[in-house]
Amino acid sequence: MDLKWLRRIIGAGVITLLFQSCGAKYHLNRAIAKDPTILDSVVLKVDTIVVTQKEEIRDTLILQRIDTINLERNGIRIDLRRFYDTIEVDVECPPDTIRISKEIRVPQVVYEEKKFKKKHIWILIISAILYTFALIKLLK
Repeated sequence: MDLKWLRRIIGAGVITLLFQSCGAKYHLNRAIAKDPTILDSVVLKVDTIVVTQKEEIRDTLILQRIDTINLERNGIRIDLRRFYDTIEVDVECPPDTIRISKEIRVPQVVYEEKKFKKKHIWILIISAILYTFALIKLLK
């Protein structure tokens, strides 16, 4: 095996060991250590607004005489106009707004402490010994 390839393999192994602890879980644990309040559950409030459109209904009845009736209840306006043999009915419903509120509970983050296992220590010791032997062999 060429000396150049051996150095590349050893360098890749060292870089892999250095960047092993830089995962998302590592950063999450650091953030929790700095600010433990991020573990509290959060309640989000979601508002939904439904707007109905204005509706108009027109109808005609045939009678006699002249008369006008104006009614207004709950925002609905009704105009009845009688002009000799014709009745005009004009109904106007204003647009409505319906508001729906929901509360959504977001589950809290589960904190798990990272444990350094014995097998990691053994792997570190064995890799250090192999690295030392490789350096000794290269220097001779």
